[in-house]
Amino acid sequence: MTHGSTDRLRILHLTHGSDAGGLSRYIFDLCSAMHADGHQVTVAGERGAWHSLFENAPWPWIEVPMKGGPLALLSAARKLRAFLKDSPVDVIHAHYRRATLVGRRLQRHRRPPLLYTLHLSHVSVGWPRRWLTDFGDHVHVASGDARTWLTKVAGFDNRRITLIPHGLPPERFPTTDSAGRAAARQALGLPQDAIVAAYVGRLDHPKNEDWLLDLAERLRRNTPPVKIVLAGDGPNRAELEQRIRQQGLAEIVSLLGQRDPLPVYHAADALLLPSLREGFSLVCAEAMSAGIPVLRTRTSGTSELIIENVTGRSTPIDKASFLNAAVDFLSDPAALRRMGEAAANHIRRNFTFQQQYDRTIELYRRLANGQASA
Repeated sequence: MTHGSTDRLRILHLTHGSDAGGLSRYIFDLCSAMHADGHQVTVAGERGAWHSLFENAPWPWIEVPMKGGPLALLSAARKLRAFLKDSPVDVIHAHYRRATLVGRRLQRHRRPPLLYTLHLSHVSVGWPRRWLTDFGDHVHVASGDARTWLTKVAGFDNRRITLIPHGLPPERFPTTDSAGRAAARQALGLPQDAIVAAYVGRLDHPKNEDWLLDLAERLRRNTPPVKIVLAGDGPNRAELEQRIRQQGLAEIVSLLGQRDPLPVYHAADALLLPSLREGFSLVCAEAMSAGIPVLRTRTSGTSELIIENVTGRSTPIDKASFLNAAVDFLSDPAALRRMGEAAANHIRRNFTFQQQYDRTIELYRRLANGQASA
């Protein structure tokens, strides 16, 4: 597939590391498409849980210490300056606030331009974090909510913000039929007659995935039975396992570990996302593409993805509100199927990877040409 113009761009991505989550997937997919179109891409950061994703990539990974203190970041900057002497770039694309601090040390007279993608909005920008916060020369946001936060709370110049929603290839997350649903449930050891509610993501702050155990308590004797599955891993896993044992929830809650999410989406009737913060939530877009409606808290990306009671539902970031809505959401299988069909159509019309890619290439070219303001 040809994604865009073949006039070669040279992009350096700075990230904490190849950690689990949507950020690594965002970088990998964008770099893959750019490389296929003849552009030059390089990624710098530390090795993380998802480094296998990058190990056989046809572009370089530069191992630099991005998670340490000031001395580590200075070391990263020195190594990257040496790289840039022989391999100049058109744009530095940073994916964490700490990475922008390294990016600044790579610039001379604000060149090459420093682009920052806001992957998680509504984070602390008070002291002392404000002193360590640099949003770059230009910011890419994936949602209108993130843009509002960036201007109203973080005080960033709206003229230097570009909104490009995340997208995904629909063929990677296809819908399935009743036979495919039954096969997915059998493969995951899930009952065929239950309402299956899925969570996909890290088991870590700020996801609030523990709220789903409170939901399980409320649905313990539900008819039809409800099964809650959590796919992912993270530092909260041991605590979740302990709660499941202590509260006798093993019949209703399953921890599936880190795995390909597509069979989970195909087995599920709904996706639940009770996060405190999000930047957009590719997981929601993936589930919706696969024909699964979403109930999520009103974090960034909600207004783009959720058409209330059409593609899913949203609630305030409040446990009681979320749990009450989840009980109601899971009580009507016919409505879930109807919303799932609408969700898949919504993603295919408005949130494809091709749309994201074309607009990102356009942004890179604009920045490379010295146009930091919209």
